[in-house]
Amino acid sequence: MNSLRLRILFPLWLFGFLPAMGATRMMGQPLEWFFGITGVLLGGGVFLAAYLISGWLLKPTTAVMKGTTAVLRGVPPDAQSAEWLPADFWKLRCDINMIFAKQRQALNAAEQHACQTAQRLLNAERLLREAFTALQGLFAASDEGVLVVDAQGSIIASNARLDDFLGKAVEEVAGRDSTRVLTALIDRFQEKAVITAWIEKTASSLEGQDETPPMVSSDNRVFSLRSSPMRTDAGEVIGRIWIVKDRSEMRVLENQLRESQKMGTIGQLAGGIAHDFNNLLTAIRGNLTLAELTPASNQAGVRDKLQNANHATTRAAELVKSLLGYSRRSTGVTVRKATNLKRLLADVQNLLKHSVDPRVTIQMRGGMDASYATGDATQIEQVMLNLCLNARDALPADKGVIEIAVENVTHRMPANAAGGTDATDFVMLVVRDNGHGISEEHRHRIFEPFFTTKAGSKGTGLGLSTAQDIVREHGGWIEFDSEVGRGSEFRVFLPRLHNPDEVEEETPIDNTPAINAPAGGQTTILVVDDEAPVRSIAMNMLGFLGYRVLEAGDGQQALDILLRSKEKVDAVLLDIYMPKLSGRDTFKELRAVGNDVPVVVCSGFVIDPDEFTILSQGRTPPVDIMLKPYSLDGLSKALAKAVQKPQAEARAFELTSSRAPQPAAMLVS
Repeated sequence: MNSLRLRILFPLWLFGFLPAMGATRMMGQPLEWFFGITGVLLGGGVFLAAYLISGWLLKPTTAVMKGTTAVLRGVPPDAQSAEWLPADFWKLRCDINMIFAKQRQALNAAEQHACQTAQRLLNAERLLREAFTALQGLFAASDEGVLVVDAQGSIIASNARLDDFLGKAVEEVAGRDSTRVLTALIDRFQEKAVITAWIEKTASSLEGQDETPPMVSSDNRVFSLRSSPMRTDAGEVIGRIWIVKDRSEMRVLENQLRESQKMGTIGQLAGGIAHDFNNLLTAIRGNLTLAELTPASNQAGVRDKLQNANHATTRAAELVKSLLGYSRRSTGVTVRKATNLKRLLADVQNLLKHSVDPRVTIQMRGGMDASYATGDATQIEQVMLNLCLNARDALPADKGVIEIAVENVTHRMPANAAGGTDATDFVMLVVRDNGHGISEEHRHRIFEPFFTTKAGSKGTGLGLSTAQDIVREHGGWIEFDSEVGRGSEFRVFLPRLHNPDEVEEETPIDNTPAINAPAGGQTTILVVDDEAPVRSIAMNMLGFLGYRVLEAGDGQQALDILLRSKEKVDAVLLDIYMPKLSGRDTFKELRAVGNDVPVVVCSGFVIDPDEFTILSQGRTPPVDIMLKPYSLDGLSKALAKAVQKPQAEARAFELTSSRAPQPAAMLVS
């Protein structure tokens, strides 16, 4: 007897025996009676009946169970199962098995996909954490101050560099309001109006990255602001990034490179200038020699020779002044002053004509209107000289022409220009030549640093690159056209200055006889110069003008006279470059001890007036700064201003004609 039959037999016997017990109880018989012989016989009968019934049920039950197992397990049925189950059942079994197989396959694929997705998510999360950590490190270690804001103007992030620039944490300045942070940024710059206009324009722009030129902060460092919108892949603007970059060190390097390139330009000019200067010295020396050889009775001949020498001295002084003005070192920050561009081009022409072949024609053309721009005159002059020297190197062997021109134009700034201004009125500076032109393959590279097509050591490749950088810093741009074999034309556009009323016009060197009368013998002037010939001429000129004159050969002697002697000095004519104690140190010591004697500074080099304003330490700055060689008239005016005794101009020529001729110029010390 197998286990299945027992499982069938026991329920059948139980369900047959229990009703019998219930019937006996209902018939009123005691329960003990049931457990007697009668009960045993009745139980045996029920067991026999259940045994017979279980045997009858065993076979179909076994078949159904095997068939069900075959269906569920997907195995073929045996003969017994197939006999007891219909054929449609097995067809149904195949369909169910097919459905189950597909479900299992889909479930397995889903499980595999879920596992792969989970793994990818884990990897992406790990990479995101690593990228975020790296981004935080870069953000914190960046040498640029960064401010990230969303589309509503709330601050998303900022770094420590920005805190350093502002002087306090961003949260202390504005919490999460970016407008207050930008206001704090504006307050850190000297040119607040320019920065404010740029921020307002940039904040409302949806264009690409924009950057200000380097600008001076309140602590005299140089910074630039850069900004660009943040966009999604679909192009939607979701915020903006503001970047503050410290350009101080980079500015110094750029200035050093620019000065190096400037010195290269001066080197190219030096040969021609030295040639012309020697010609002028020959004229001066020759006329002075002829004046010595002229008989004393021939006063007119002597005066004529001296006037010729004086004229040559004037030309030499102008030439040296142009060269010194161009070669003076800049401070590293663009000095934005009103600049007369017509006069600047005249200076360029004056320098250029000494450095080109005499067969080359240099033409200058200017419009009828005045042309002014705000900028550093020396840097703009460097741009024009670079362009002109490039044109010179491209000229043919003969019949070369360089044309420089200035013109006021109305022009829309191109989109790729870096000036960042909405101006439409510009001054256009033009350099045109009839040289060999620029080939098509080189045109896109001519502004690259160190790119040059000149053979050997004739070019460094920095001229045009430097010119472009300078023009961009001044809010302009450069355009050019060129045709091989027919020449090139470069056009420099600078924002035009419409109200140049406050432009300081430089007084040209004037070596005509003095037009101021003598100042009177009661006024004492101290002449401080280490060069005895120069000091002697200055003393003679001042004596001729009627001053009482004292002399000192260096700064220490001057201090002894001014601070330790009992001499009353009304004004000092002070040279700059001297041994023992320079003019700068002498002036500084005078002001440090509270001595405010009027000082007229003179030198053979170009001097920055702001330097002496700083040296004066809040006291009286120099009355005037003169460039050697100075004239009798220039000396008279400067000293009259110093002692506040301006003289009448009417007796000038009478006085000079009634006395022996005096030298009207001094050599540069």
